[in-house]
Amino acid sequence: MGLLLKVISIPPVGKMVLEILKKRAFKPFQIPLEKALEKQNRVLKAKFNRMEGTEIGKKLGIYKGVKLQDLPITDYSFYEPFYNNPLPSAFMYPLKDYIRVKTSGTAGKEKWFLLPRRMIIKSFQETAVPMICAIFHDGEKVTLQYGDNLYLNIGPAPFAAGVLATVGSKEGKNPFFNFVPNLNLPYKDKVRYFILNHEKIDAAIMPVSTLISQIMPPIGKPIRLKGLLIPDPPTQVEIYKDEIEKFTGTTPKTAYGSTETLLCSVPSVQYSMGIFFDLRRAIFEFVPLKDGEIKKAESIGINEVAVGEFYRLVYTDLESEITRIDTNSSFECIARGDDFLGIDYPIFKFHCRLDKLISLMNFTRIDENELLKTFKEAGVSFVEFTTRTESEKGLEYLIIYLELVKRTNAEEVEKAIHNQLYETDKDYRDLSDFFEYTPVKVRLVPKGVFNDFLEEKTVAFPKVSRIDMKERDFDMLIQMIKRRTELASRS
Repeated sequence: MGLLLKVISIPPVGKMVLEILKKRAFKPFQIPLEKALEKQNRVLKAKFNRMEGTEIGKKLGIYKGVKLQDLPITDYSFYEPFYNNPLPSAFMYPLKDYIRVKTSGTAGKEKWFLLPRRMIIKSFQETAVPMICAIFHDGEKVTLQYGDNLYLNIGPAPFAAGVLATVGSKEGKNPFFNFVPNLNLPYKDKVRYFILNHEKIDAAIMPVSTLISQIMPPIGKPIRLKGLLIPDPPTQVEIYKDEIEKFTGTTPKTAYGSTETLLCSVPSVQYSMGIFFDLRRAIFEFVPLKDGEIKKAESIGINEVAVGEFYRLVYTDLESEITRIDTNSSFECIARGDDFLGIDYPIFKFHCRLDKLISLMNFTRIDENELLKTFKEAGVSFVEFTTRTESEKGLEYLIIYLELVKRTNAEEVEKAIHNQLYETDKDYRDLSDFFEYTPVKVRLVPKGVFNDFLEEKTVAFPKVSRIDMKERDFDMLIQMIKRRTELASRS
């Protein structure tokens, strides 16, 4: 592998190989869906043969001839004892062939996974390369050129994104293009790098809040990117879509991945913020949902999903021990196929995390996606926010700590959010009418607070937990609010 990388690193050779890769990038997804599913089943059978005698396999109930749907749906707690105390008898491969990968803890407590090295390598070579080509796709062709600079504002290894980005070599270099800046830099230095070097950056991967609040204001004029990937819910990106396109000169795309799945999807080119799943990574099962609740207990295959419907994703990796894990994520099927890429796979949009809900008085449950839509319809332009529930005189309130793009009266913002929820959410309206109160309270925070917060955290992607923020993180945020408020009062 080292010799091959050296050969490819010779510019004339690298340019030639890159052109071949660009032409072949989407070929694996252009085979008929049914043929891809047939190959999946063969690979899954081989995985089960390897797992049958392992401790994890026994706990799952794997035996010769078992059907996937006969196995239990799992979560992290199922695998946690094996990851925390790894024994050779529990795993398919020798322990030396596994890499410890860390989650950022944004969906709960900090967790560690043991993932096979081959899973990580395949995720990069087979899925990340098409993802990058899709980022650079202008609707007609892949515009990626040898030596282009791809800006990454992600966490370093052992976070999953950092592990993937550095899998090519010990130095984390790529023979075809450059990942910039150094992944080990602190968040604020990565932001500063983009501001100072934006004319040399060809494409970027970063959260929307970083782009809107930290990048765009200091640059203050449009730039030209060949591509932009934003790993945030589409609803949030769509709020700023016009501004983003005007500033970057490109249409934002996205991809889905997590620590347990690594990168398992590729951006759609035809549908902004749409994705399609790479069937070489996993078996993707879909549990039909209606209003966030399970409509039908049995899962269906990717060839059975319907456009316009919502689903909970259950994931079975084809390389690791992870089997039928509940991702706690919902997706909407928005189309059948991407004409620009010549594929017939279903196209999905990430909808929301299903384990992140705000419950008020057991009357209504509000997720992040609903809040984002509410802000958009209410005309609330924000930098970032987080939420809490607090009780006062027997009533539960949704407390929103909100940093606005432009300073506005808190009471006006609170009224706008309440009115929008009252109009569009029947359960919220019933709650407000039954107890005769306004369930929302807005607490505006000083400008720059959430940037301070992100600078103090090391995570896979620099994000704020908008629902169910960990107590220690919330305490840190409150201290930063106090510090910013004190500084403002002195000036």
